[in-house]
Amino acid sequence: MFSFLRRSAGVLADSSAKALRMDGLQGWQKELPMAALNSKKDLAQWAIGCDKDIGGFTEASLDITPDNTGLFHGNLSLELPANREIQHSGYAAIRSKVKPSSMFGTPCWDTSLFRYLGLRVKGDNRKYFVNIQTDGVIQTDLHQHRLFLRTPGQWETVMIPFRDFILTNNGMIQEEQVEMFREKVKTVGVSLMDRQEGPFKLEIDWIKAMNTEFTEGDMDRVPPSKETSDIS
Repeated sequence: MFSFLRRSAGVLADSSAKALRMDGLQGWQKELPMAALNSKKDLAQWAIGCDKDIGGFTEASLDITPDNTGLFHGNLSLELPANREIQHSGYAAIRSKVKPSSMFGTPCWDTSLFRYLGLRVKGDNRKYFVNIQTDGVIQTDLHQHRLFLRTPGQWETVMIPFRDFILTNNGMIQEEQVEMFREKVKTVGVSLMDRQEGPFKLEIDWIKAMNTEFTEGDMDRVPPSKETSDIS
């Protein structure tokens, strides 16, 4: 109870400070840091899951590299567990942990003033997905997008427009696509379920909500024809 009240007091103090600074009147912002994976302390704020949790044989880990970046790695297995109720196997995922709630609710990121979700990553040739969970009514809903890597084996910044994420539930694309509740993003994460057995390795430096100098959320600061062509 004491920790709950302390968190609530912290949220109230932070909200008051923002009001005094008039954060809502600051206008254009380049980026909103959401998650970093640069230390063991950072990694403690992440959860790991794979089919091994239900009896499967996939191995997945999240470690810190000598260069102080997060390394999501392991070995994907399609072998089914003995439990006949499990008909599909072969997945691994990490996500940021939900922040402790207070009397003001669950702390979330307001990404509504940004156009892109940006990730600084170095990966392999596997097919990863980026996952966003919002503080919506259906907690199993995820907004997903393929993490397209142009230079596997090298560091790159991937920027995905928030409007391009697809609503899914339990891995299934939903027929009725509901707009993402971008004011209340609760967790971000990465998953692998490409149905290919074998090792995988993805390094992650940071994840941010971002604008370019040409964008202000879903509005253009300049005509979109002038925007750099390397942003998807």
